[in-house]
Amino acid sequence: MKKHRIFGLFFLVCGTVFTAYCESAVLSSKPWHLLEQGKAAYEKREFGEAMLLFAQARELHKRQVLDQYNYLFSALKSYQVRAAGDLINDVYRTLKKREDYDACAILDEIFLRHSPEFFDKSISKLMKWLKKSEVYPECDYLIGKVYEIEGEYRQAFTSYQSSWNARDFLYIPDMRFEIIYALSHICGLMEKTDEQEKYLLLILTEDPVFGTTNNESATLRAMMHTIKKEKTIEKFFSLYRHHNNIALRAYIELTELYVAAGEDERAFRTALLGADIAVTYLSGVLKKTDFTYVYTDFSDLLMRVGGDSNILGVTESKNIWRIFLQFAGLLQKKGCVMQAADLYTKLAQHCPVNNYAKEAEYKLSKITQ
Repeated sequence: MKKHRIFGLFFLVCGTVFTAYCESAVLSSKPWHLLEQGKAAYEKREFGEAMLLFAQARELHKRQVLDQYNYLFSALKSYQVRAAGDLINDVYRTLKKREDYDACAILDEIFLRHSPEFFDKSISKLMKWLKKSEVYPECDYLIGKVYEIEGEYRQAFTSYQSSWNARDFLYIPDMRFEIIYALSHICGLMEKTDEQEKYLLLILTEDPVFGTTNNESATLRAMMHTIKKEKTIEKFFSLYRHHNNIALRAYIELTELYVAAGEDERAFRTALLGADIAVTYLSGVLKKTDFTYVYTDFSDLLMRVGGDSNILGVTESKNIWRIFLQFAGLLQKKGCVMQAADLYTKLAQHCPVNNYAKEAEYKLSKITQ
């Protein structure tokens, strides 16, 4: 019943309050203020209030963009401005000469996000972009989070998908990764594993070391050759560094999907890269806390991480220990038993999280039986 009240309120507001609210909005209003208020309500688990604020922010943003577009469209119709041509700088100079400071202010606001070069210095292309920018992907993403926590998975997926489709208009481009992870997660909740895999692979399309699902990169082939050739994991972790922390979660979750599906070859590649990213990440964090730190071996890395409670907390939130255990298990499956035993041994002896150390010890005992 509570859920119905929340979304009933949302749709009622969409039909009535938004119109009156937006009509009173002025150009200087800030939709992101409403967005931040909505985030605060969400954190307090006041989901009805959060939904109301997110929806108000979206409608206000849409109205403001429409107002900006209409104002500029009118300003560009004057004879002097049309005579200036299509180059943004020429148009801007003419608007300023005409003392149309409101039009200049709108353009200045746009230039804070994108330079004239983004629009090929064309005012007509800028106007097309402005008209499309009425979307508010950050808002759609947050509305999706409310739907998700209320168990409305289909609506959550639709909101996340709307956010993804409008990703070109994100104020912070890297937020696209949060959206992809949200889409993957909701597909997992709906037991759509093919879709879940598809979205996780989108993360890896930006990782040149991964290559593609059917054609690994030359670097990845070299990494696989090293780990298979050496009898311990030390040369592998000493030789390779892969700085792609944003993709770590994708590698961990894809490994889990592939292992469950019996696709060990794909799982091996994602686990190998995930483990290398994890070591790279942990080494980097240790370096930030102690600038004299230099990676020597995996055991030393584990002991140092265990000695810093802040770093240790991050390792658990990122599920880093899971990727090391996944990697060891897949090494064993690939016939690299000595390498797997070496990794299990080091985890059993030095992993600072007891349950993972115990799991590594148990897996090691199965190898040595």
